[in-house]
Amino acid sequence: MRRLIFSASLIALSLTISKTQAQQDTISNPNSTERIPYYEQLYRFRVSRVIDLKEKQNSGFDSRKSSIAKLIVDLLKEGKLHTYGGNIGDPADFQEAVADSTVINLNTNFVRSGTQGEWDPTRGYLAGDLVFAPVTNPDGTTSEHQFRIQTDIPAPPKGSKNPFLTAAQAVDNGAEKQTLEAGNIVGLELIEDVIFDKRRSRLYYDILAIGIVRQDDNNAAEKLSYWAYISYKELAKEISQLAHSKDLNQRKRVQWQNRYNPSEGKTFLDAFKLRLFHGVIKKVENPDDDTIMAIFMNNGRSYSESVFARWEEEMKLMEKEHNLWEF
Repeated sequence: MRRLIFSASLIALSLTISKTQAQQDTISNPNSTERIPYYEQLYRFRVSRVIDLKEKQNSGFDSRKSSIAKLIVDLLKEGKLHTYGGNIGDPADFQEAVADSTVINLNTNFVRSGTQGEWDPTRGYLAGDLVFAPVTNPDGTTSEHQFRIQTDIPAPPKGSKNPFLTAAQAVDNGAEKQTLEAGNIVGLELIEDVIFDKRRSRLYYDILAIGIVRQDDNNAAEKLSYWAYISYKELAKEISQLAHSKDLNQRKRVQWQNRYNPSEGKTFLDAFKLRLFHGVIKKVENPDDDTIMAIFMNNGRSYSESVFARWEEEMKLMEKEHNLWEF
């Protein structure tokens, strides 16, 4: 009888342990790549920075050989990254899942109803007909464009085909759908936790999420649109796999272009880890969850004053780091 009770207790204990292990990790941030336990953190602040990919200091992320914007778009289209929104809670908490297709397909310019469908070289067309046909983009990708036939095109003899539409025969009305391309991305929003580990007496920049920043002329102040967010942990996993690929072309996709010594072979992950970029602070964690610009605008201050405040916030963080070293 005692053995039976003891065995039942062991089974109950093992079930409790397995259930505890299946629960989400609460000792450290599950979205973190550094995995610093909360009880080891003397100081932590969440900071958002905007990395301008057109800035010379950040040109290593956007070169002719490798582009982090193109890499992100390609991984999204391959289904290896997942997108999140920033309307619910903090974007770096990934509470608002957004369909990848919604992020990739920016806009539908034309629909197929009322057209002749896909261009068929074996049939004839009348002036005014609308057709769709694939067009090769400058970056090598293809997209469907709508064409308006300008002159009648007779059907070819049986067994032959009409040549593809010329500029005299048809007018290109543009792409059927506007999709997210590397050229649309002008910057990246980096959301990270600035953590001082009291056990190791060291400051860590724990990157959690990366936001896709697009050009937005309707935004009078910043001219930017923060489109969607991806998990840095997911991106780091994909970059690490590509960096160790046997295919040289795959390794080149994630190579950070070092202007001083390309033979060092640094990847995008190395550049983030070593802070080889310049990002202007957009927001520091606050109860109202306002950006620095919003705080100034809400108080009737000018945009230029908010720009200086961002630099001042950078200096405050550096001073805080200096003071923590004396701990």
